[in-house]
Amino acid sequence: MSNVKALGGSAKIIQCKDSLTLADYSVDEVMGLCESSGVVLFRGFETCIDQFSNFVQKNSSRVTLDPARSFHADNAQKVDAGTDPVGLHCENGNAPKLPHFIWFYCKKAASSGSQTTYCDGRGVWDKLSDNTKKIFSQQNIKYSRTVPEQLWKSYLAYELPNISSPEEVEISHLSQLSDQVPGQTFKLNDDMSVHYEFTVGAAHETVFSEDLVFANSILGPSFNYEKPRITLEDGSEIPEDVLAEIQLITSQETQEIDWQDGDVVMIDNTRFMHGRRAIEDPVREIYAALSYR
Repeated sequence: MSNVKALGGSAKIIQCKDSLTLADYSVDEVMGLCESSGVVLFRGFETCIDQFSNFVQKNSSRVTLDPARSFHADNAQKVDAGTDPVGLHCENGNAPKLPHFIWFYCKKAASSGSQTTYCDGRGVWDKLSDNTKKIFSQQNIKYSRTVPEQLWKSYLAYELPNISSPEEVEISHLSQLSDQVPGQTFKLNDDMSVHYEFTVGAAHETVFSEDLVFANSILGPSFNYEKPRITLEDGSEIPEDVLAEIQLITSQETQEIDWQDGDVVMIDNTRFMHGRRAIEDPVREIYAALSYR
């Protein structure tokens, strides 16, 4: 059996014991851990990038991707977002479809700094003022930005069925994605880039619960993309005092992971936002995967 320890907030560390492997955990066990904890750190297991990739595949109905990252295994992409701190966000949170889970594999931990941060959207929603809750209960938020041809075609190749490569993606597939996810509009530009807008709740249900959580990418980065414009659904700006309140409360609810070599982390991407402290050691090597339940 493995030892279960507290990590911070509801998150748990699953410490290897008795020569267990990641493959010994059933899908029900993994999903149960994620449902109760939201963030699960598997530590002390024998791991490599292929074992990580297989673990993700086993516990996912479907794997997707960040089209701006390169693959290093079937389901693993290297994390490369510069060296500055990264604000809290849901992975692909300003894309039309939100993956249920983000997974991380630490091949080489930094000697200092570079901690991954995480913030429970359930706790944030509970602490927000009534006025802020009212604003986000009455209106969704709107993301809008332009995406180059290569990136939107790579994204659709993974999000739509019966497509195996970006070369197969056609303009008509944009409408297919719109049919799947309401609240979206797409405009094809002369250079084949796409300008899109979509609306989504800043507070919403999770993959495991109908309870509202505040989990979004209002504070998040855009390292490999054009910075999105984020407004309320009617196009008005999110009030500055509301943004300041969100910054304060999320900072109060933020915990962090001090990585060790071989660590594997699973995060409920529909409940938790995550980010990163500044990278102080460039030797750090971490991989990520995105998937659906």
